[in-house]
Amino acid sequence: MAGGISPVEYMLGIMRDSEADAKERAWAAEKVAPFVHPRPAPMERTVQIDLPDTSTPAGIDKALDAIIASMSKGELSPSEGQSFISVIEARRKAIEANDLLARIEALETQHQNKKG
Repeated sequence: MAGGISPVEYMLGIMRDSEADAKERAWAAEKVAPFVHPRPAPMERTVQIDLPDTSTPAGIDKALDAIIASMSKGELSPSEGQSFISVIEARRKAIEANDLLARIEALETQHQNKKG
C-alpha cells in the first residue's frame, strides 16, 4: 500500500510480469484469483422428506431420527439436515415454552386457591 497500489494490484503485477519467475507468477495468480473471479454462491434446492408429526416430544425424536437416516443415506447433505434440525429445534422450544407456561399457570392457580 505504501507504493500506492493495493495488494490485489501488486499480485496482478507479478502475475502479468513476463520476466518474473514462473513460480512467483503462479503464486500470485493463485492468491489473486478469489478476488478477481469469486466463486458463485451455491444454489439452494428444494428438498422433500417425509417427517412424522412434530407436535409432541416423541414425534420430534422420530423426526430427528428420520433426518439423520436421510443424511446417512445421502438423501440430504449435512447442511440441509442441519436446516431441518434447526426448524425442529424451534418447534421443540415452542412446545417446551407452552408446557412451562401451562405448569406455571397451574401453580399460580393452586397458590391462589390456597390463599383464598
